[in-house]
Amino acid sequence: MASAYDEGMKCLGIQANRAAAVMFGSSLSLFVKDKGSEKARAERHLKSALKHMKAEGDLHKSLWEWADHLNQLGNEGAHPEDYDDVTGEEAQGLGKFVRHLIRHEYEMPAQLLRDQGLLKDDEPEE
Repeated sequence: MASAYDEGMKCLGIQANRAAAVMFGSSLSLFVKDKGSEKARAERHLKSALKHMKAEGDLHKSLWEWADHLNQLGNEGAHPEDYDDVTGEEAQGLGKFVRHLIRHEYEMPAQLLRDQGLLKDDEPEE
């Protein structure tokens, strides 16, 4: 997930907004593959997978609306013939959301484990 986010940020740096939206959408797909249930991972469409994650409590409800919006803008980036262009503001907002998702779902849980002495800095999170 982090590598797709990093690539999306590089795209933002050169104002390739459509490419950034696609990479941030890829980040979300990788998040589903990593944190989603078997049912969510088996879904063919990201929107359906996200709905499963929301219903199953694997995606916090406060993140659902943003995740759904990110999915839509990722589609816009990937299929420009069917949608409007992705604006710089939209692409930057997506980058902020994915960064927040990484922090919320990966960094904060690992930091809590470290603070409790259950995870050392040199140990990977399971």
